[in-house]
Amino acid sequence: MDSQANGQEAPFRNYPVNTLGDYVRQHNSSWRANHYSNKQPNLEWYQYLRRQADLKNPPGIPYGKRRKPKPQNKTQGTMLYDDGDLGISKVDFTSPPVTLTWLDLQAKAPPKDKGLRRTIKKALCPWKEVGESKLLLKGVSGIAKPGQLVAIMGASGAGKTTLLNILTQRRPGTLKVTGEVRVNGTKMDRNINRVSGYVQQEELFIASMTTREHLHFNAMLRLNRDVTKAERIKRVDELLDFLNLKKAEKTIIGEPGRIKGLSGGEKRRLLFASEVMTDPPLLFADEPTSGLDGSMAFTICDAMRKLCNQGKTIVCTIHQPSSEIFQLFDTLYLLAEGRVAYFGSRKKVEGFFTGLGYVAPDNYNLSDFFIQTLAILPFDREASLERVEHICDEYEKSPLYAQHIGEARQYHEIDDDQSNSTGGIFHSSSKYKSSFFRQFRWLLWRSGIDMFRNPFQLRLRIMISIILGVLLGLLFLRLQYNQLAFQNISAIIFMLIINISFSTVQGTADGLSRQLNLFFKEHDDGIYHTIPYYVARFALELPVLGLSTFILGTIVYWMTNLYNSARHYFILQGILILCTIVAMSVGTLVGVSAPSPDVAVALVVPIVLPLLVFAGFFISAKTIPNWLIWIKYLSWLYYANEMALINQWEDVNSLECNASGNTTCFGNGTDIINYYGFNKSHYNRNLGLLFAIFGTCTLLSLLILILRAKFQRKTG
Repeated sequence: MDSQANGQEAPFRNYPVNTLGDYVRQHNSSWRANHYSNKQPNLEWYQYLRRQADLKNPPGIPYGKRRKPKPQNKTQGTMLYDDGDLGISKVDFTSPPVTLTWLDLQAKAPPKDKGLRRTIKKALCPWKEVGESKLLLKGVSGIAKPGQLVAIMGASGAGKTTLLNILTQRRPGTLKVTGEVRVNGTKMDRNINRVSGYVQQEELFIASMTTREHLHFNAMLRLNRDVTKAERIKRVDELLDFLNLKKAEKTIIGEPGRIKGLSGGEKRRLLFASEVMTDPPLLFADEPTSGLDGSMAFTICDAMRKLCNQGKTIVCTIHQPSSEIFQLFDTLYLLAEGRVAYFGSRKKVEGFFTGLGYVAPDNYNLSDFFIQTLAILPFDREASLERVEHICDEYEKSPLYAQHIGEARQYHEIDDDQSNSTGGIFHSSSKYKSSFFRQFRWLLWRSGIDMFRNPFQLRLRIMISIILGVLLGLLFLRLQYNQLAFQNISAIIFMLIINISFSTVQGTADGLSRQLNLFFKEHDDGIYHTIPYYVARFALELPVLGLSTFILGTIVYWMTNLYNSARHYFILQGILILCTIVAMSVGTLVGVSAPSPDVAVALVVPIVLPLLVFAGFFISAKTIPNWLIWIKYLSWLYYANEMALINQWEDVNSLECNASGNTTCFGNGTDIINYYGFNKSHYNRNLGLLFAIFGTCTLLSLLILILRAKFQRKTG
């Protein structure tokens, strides 16, 4: 080390370290305090951790300290810092600091068997136990101040996720919640997302976009309207450097099993960068280190620590952090069986448990010790419950509990609605940061990238259209207009309609349902409205589906020798494209209504198959029973098939007839139209009904999407 070259002994040589975890596990906290304090000038311990995480480590700046900022540029409320700064990002966040408080929160889960089911079960099966409501949170309170990194910890089932969902006002489901959550004394409710970011555990991205493109999209829609384009791009560059994503800025995000892309740690950092893009003064994180190795987990937690050093308030749930990560938290919130077992400084938690007789073994991960102490062991449940109750009771008797309750209660006793005040939290802060047309433009840009780069979108559809068109053309090559060919000609037209309808409905339903979770997340975050998302998706998919339909129809039309007329060719193409549009609206309705992609795909066949049977090809329209006739009028395949056959046969004036025996002989195209039970006078009626079905399905799907987006935040 450099200190040894200067004649000073390097402390690490006296204490060998093989891995990052060995150092912390081999030495207790008192030894570290005497030898490697976080505030000593050389910072060997802290710098060693950063080197292991592959982070930049400029010398001479104590951990938790900051140089005086040296502004390079200050425009529109954005200030940039020099590259040599440590412990903070390169952006001077100007949003006001906030204090989050929650008082006497209770959450009760209703029984699974309730209502009529519960009554029947009690009457008919009295020997069976009837489910009772369960209290998940039992009057918990707390306060998170600016600059604090609060870690909510506890064993499985302690109530960590429930508490975080209530604090963020996201997807509490059917829980019955009482108590208050306030920010700076203001009742925020669902408006809390205007001043907060939420790093959720589920990684939701457009897989075909690159890291930079994803952040660029967020910068264009999530930053305030007065921020210029140059400043938005600069913000993206700063976040790439801040979270060590510069090397992966041109890498496809990817999707496991489909598209190769970023690693798990890079995706988690990208998710984190998306949420800090808007400079939220309050940040929530749900298991930010889940599934990451020690190095990547330390990178994420170190970034949160740096944001706290800027005055941000960060609350996160975390499960069994390593010893190194545990040192980065300054405040612990330990939950057990829905109660608070400890809330206070990380440095004092060991003393609290020691005072109760629970002494952590030497060289033991303290976070593991606390979680195991508060866990309910299935083989010793009664003793575990008694131990947890004792710890929670002792904490509620401690001065620390009274202090935090008193601090939180001060914010809940004031009537401080800042929503309309000049310097309040809501001032100049609307849910959506961009206009309708700006949202539409960038949603169209993102969907275009996904469409043209995703191999399962444009290229695959075009290839399938070409291959299928050639196969059908070869199968029905150059049909002749005689008594034997009319059935084949009618069949090839109906096969075109079937293929277009099935593939469009299934593809649209599957693709939309797979992106709904991302849509709900971004809608909750206030990135865009529902309508521009819906319109942008429709505006981009329509030309692509229309192109694939046009290619398929063109190949089949001329190879199979359909009616040799440019007018009839373009009319048939118009009918097929209109059928595609209607099928797309039906697929959209299925996609937004289904709870999952698997359900959406499964619903396609039972919905389309009955409409297919009554489309007039398999069953003549004249022979359909009256009590089932209504199905025919719901079938867009029936209307398209009738129009297409009328277009094909109306101008065929004669057919070769070599009738023998009882064989029916068709003299012209009109005879064939009548054979299928179709009527030329229905042509314009069918055209109007196709547009009516399209409009009805479009409006219904849009209404359902708006309602799901509205209530998804409540129900999950």
